[in-house]
Amino acid sequence: MIEKKLKYIIFGNGKEIEKKCVFWNMLFSILSSLQSAIMLLVVTRINGTEDAGILSIAFAAAYLMFTIGVYGVRNFQVTDSKKNYYYDDYRKMRLLSCGFMIIFSFSYCIWKNYESYKMTVVLSICFLKLLEAVEDLYHGELQRAGRLDIAGRSGTIRLIISYFIFIIVLVLKKNLLLAIDIVIILSFIIIAFTRILVNSLLIRNKSNEGNKKLIKLVKACLPLFITSFFSIYINNSPKYAIDTCLTENEQGYYAIISMPVFTINLLSGVIYRPNLVYMAKLWNEGKIEGFKKIFLEQSKKIVIIAIIIFAFGITIGLRMLEILYGVSLVTLKYEFAVLLIGGVMVAIYNFLIVCITIIRKQSFMTILSIFIVLLSYFISNKIVSYAGLMGASYLYLILTTYEMVILAGALFIYLRLEKNK
Repeated sequence: MIEKKLKYIIFGNGKEIEKKCVFWNMLFSILSSLQSAIMLLVVTRINGTEDAGILSIAFAAAYLMFTIGVYGVRNFQVTDSKKNYYYDDYRKMRLLSCGFMIIFSFSYCIWKNYESYKMTVVLSICFLKLLEAVEDLYHGELQRAGRLDIAGRSGTIRLIISYFIFIIVLVLKKNLLLAIDIVIILSFIIIAFTRILVNSLLIRNKSNEGNKKLIKLVKACLPLFITSFFSIYINNSPKYAIDTCLTENEQGYYAIISMPVFTINLLSGVIYRPNLVYMAKLWNEGKIEGFKKIFLEQSKKIVIIAIIIFAFGITIGLRMLEILYGVSLVTLKYEFAVLLIGGVMVAIYNFLIVCITIIRKQSFMTILSIFIVLLSYFISNKIVSYAGLMGASYLYLILTTYEMVILAGALFIYLRLEKNK
């Protein structure tokens, strides 16, 4: 009886699946994107900025390790409609990548020479993301089977329970590590139980080619992994530099004032995503002028919404953050303004990435990412050690501006070449 009720909660009634796929995937995506923001907010209010700073760098490191765990496979898996690879192939790939994720998580902490408490927090968040990398494997297969609603529903339930328990434990015990560990245990139970429930929907065919397919899969997803890994590294470069050059308190303050950047990216995505299929259709049909027209229209809308958020941010946004997080940010208004401008650059850049992908020139992204990572490596610590949080804010603006301008130039050249064919 209990099992039937749980199955109904996870599977639903099987009606209007397409609409439910959209709803539950959107809800899960939003809750997942807000994971670090929600936990950081609670920790700042209850434990203060020092623990918030440790949690912030823990998530920055864990998201980087997470890209190793998932290896850019999800989008490849869900678009493998011809079933060139079986679920068992993706499972072997995930076991391999998660093994490397564990190794690199420990290696990162040893390399950074963290003291025991900070290292334990960082490794705990990395382990939480490891569980999510495992969850992502069967979520991808459910999506390929047309049941993204199950993945979204189960993920949403897990996150809501996790946030609720995290808040309760932190309020009662004020112990960050204990709260994270309990969330890990609950996440493991929910993910394992859900995996058992959906077993019948997972295709268990085994390949006759042994490890040959695994090697092919590793090679096929390598460019996707490199791009996603470098993207996370670039976005978090200021945090890595603060971790090296400044204090935990300053890390916490930077994490707070950089939160609104997420809002710009989220709202800009809402604007252009509904038009992606139409843009792809125009391009595939050779209607270059139509593609360019939609591109310019979407670009204008993104810039307008970004400017509105920027204006809102510099007028009352900082005060709202002070009320929300319970800390004084008045001395960081210039850093906040610089980060908002960087957020505008990222919003435009993300739209350009989509356009580059539509015209099938995404290989350029790998070259660009390598260039930006090298730039970050050589200037990050110097800027932050010299100018503190203002330096971290300028670093973010410099990197995002370079990305946006170079990618915009590349897209312009590709469109001109296509037009002249």
